[in-house]
Amino acid sequence: MRRIISFLSAAITAFSLAASSQVDMQHEEELPISEGSVSDNILIAYFSWAENAVLPEGDGEADAVSSPSVRVPGNVQQPAGWIQEETGGDLFSIRVTEPYPSDWDACLERANEERGSNARPELQENIRDPERYDTVFLGYPNWWYGVPMPLLSFLDQNDFSGKNVYLFCSHGTGGLANSVDLITEAVPDAIISDNIFDCCEEDAPSSEDDVKSWVNELGFFIASANQNEQEEVSMRISVTDGENKVEYELNNSGAARTLYEMLPLTVGVEDFSTNEKTFYPPKELPCEDTPLAGTDAEGGTLAYYEPWGDVVMFYAGYNGNSSLYELGHAVSGTDSISSLSGTITIEAVE
Repeated sequence: MRRIISFLSAAITAFSLAASSQVDMQHEEELPISEGSVSDNILIAYFSWAENAVLPEGDGEADAVSSPSVRVPGNVQQPAGWIQEETGGDLFSIRVTEPYPSDWDACLERANEERGSNARPELQENIRDPERYDTVFLGYPNWWYGVPMPLLSFLDQNDFSGKNVYLFCSHGTGGLANSVDLITEAVPDAIISDNIFDCCEEDAPSSEDDVKSWVNELGFFIASANQNEQEEVSMRISVTDGENKVEYELNNSGAARTLYEMLPLTVGVEDFSTNEKTFYPPKELPCEDTPLAGTDAEGGTLAYYEPWGDVVMFYAGYNGNSSLYELGHAVSGTDSISSLSGTITIEAVE
């Protein structure tokens, strides 16, 4: 998709630039278990190679045969999204002002130079009001026996003293290597948990259950619990152009509920790329508690692309990215999505 390349909205294949190495990890006292309440004081910050890369033209991936590649979705951003689903925290992507090459060898060379000079690459932006967070989930790939130097730039810019910090890491054969020591040195007064989630890069795409179990084990589960406690209201909508009709089951996210409350709508439908139809609701949809849309190999996902403010109806496979939020999925008429044209009517299905 053109938008994925233009916005660099791809998750990384978080990779290890390190060989296996064991470290003697020392942390602060064990973190207290959450009382099981949704907190608006949770931050999920992560560093992604592909969200910090000059992506190649074409499919947005480097050569996946000869070397590690920039893939959509990736192995740190995806777990970050799953953590957000379980905790209701704020998601933040750490991004540099000078992107890395998408070529493996060139990226490796620059990462090694930055490590050797103890560089602190400049970041595009920082989190707003960092003082309000008391819990931080910090995600990163293992680069050169440690962490990407932009992660240390982020830690230098924010005072996490006294805050509970939980680490999650994707790697090749190097494991955690020296990453925990480097982070501990960067934030010596933070309370870093010994309970760290790490996985091999090839296992990351299928680790959703493991990630969520880890988060629940830490005591953060109330975001899901609250959803279960809410009154179950089935939100189904129909999309028709008079000849073709599709029905969707919406999820219980804020964006989906806002769209549902706007109905009925009569809007124009547009073609985009070779796998989607889009339309523009009359106002923006809030995405704070809305899950990211993961990869869908067959299509049928209803999503919202926040930068452009359009609702996307996928009728073929696609790759998720950090700005694409899931609203629901087609329950009937999936084959008709590609035929929708002209003016469509969107109504609630009672």
